[in-house]
Amino acid sequence: MVIVKPKFQVTIPAKLRRGLNLHEGDLMEATVVGDGILFRPKVVVDRNAAADRVTSILAQTESSPEDADRSEDELMEDSIAEIARARQERHARKT
Repeated sequence: MVIVKPKFQVTIPAKLRRGLNLHEGDLMEATVVGDGILFRPKVVVDRNAAADRVTSILAQTESSPEDADRSEDELMEDSIAEIARARQERHARKT
């Protein structure tokens, strides 16, 4: 059981927190589902660190002939767009 406290705060029972490996300060996404609320842990990605990793991976790969005249920024933008498309497709398959 969860009680709504002042400022609409709730305490997630310890068993559930442990099962999801939740810690104080973690972000949660809240969605209305039917007549209830679904809370999901939200993963935060450091965009700068992710960009650095992608740049490193791109530096280790050979360019294809059609990419030879493209800038690193153009390649990065296309890579990010491709990742976004893949995520949307994966999300569409889950629903």
